[in-house]
Amino acid sequence: MTLRWILIPALMVTIMGCAPIGQQRDPGTSGQQTELDPITVRVSGFGTYENVSKDRLNTRKRLLARRASQLDAYRNLAERVYGTVIYGSSTVNDFALQNDMFRTYVDSYIRGAKMVAVNEHSDGVVETVMELKLEPRFRACVSRVSDREVRDLCPIPMPGDNDSVGDVQSRGVDSLYYLD
Repeated sequence: MTLRWILIPALMVTIMGCAPIGQQRDPGTSGQQTELDPITVRVSGFGTYENVSKDRLNTRKRLLARRASQLDAYRNLAERVYGTVIYGSSTVNDFALQNDMFRTYVDSYIRGAKMVAVNEHSDGVVETVMELKLEPRFRACVSRVSDREVRDLCPIPMPGDNDSVGDVQSRGVDSLYYLD
C-alpha cells in the first residue's frame, strides 16, 4: 500500500516533467525566418475582330486582334498584382436611379511576365494567357508597406535565379530579332 502512495506521485511528476510548457517550437525553424514560396499568377486577355467573317482573312486585323488580347492580358495581370482604382458616380432623381457610371484606373509597371499561350477560337476571339512569378522578396515587401505604397515601394523584381524554362533564348547572336 505504501509503495502505491510513493509510486503514483513519482510517476505523475515524471509525466508532468515531460509535458511541454508554453508554445511548442520546431527545432528546425527556431531563430530563422521561414522562406516564402513564389506565387505564379496566371491571367487571360481577350481580343476580337470588328467583323469576324471578313476580317479573319486580313493579316493586319488578325495581328491587331492578337495585340489587343495581349494588352488586355497585361492589364489583367496588373490588376491582379497591384489592384484597380474604381471611380463611380450615380445620379438619382425622384428616388429613381437615372445614371450610373464607373471608371477603372490601372497604372502599373509589369516586368518578367511570360506569354504562355495564344489561342484563336472559332468564334473569332483571340485569347492570350500570361503568367508572372511573384518572388518571395516582392511578397515580403507587400506585407510590410501600406496598400497605397505598394506600387511605388515594391516593384516586381526580376527572377533571381535562371528562370528561363519555356523562354526562347538567343545563343551567340548580337541581333535582338534573331532567336533560334
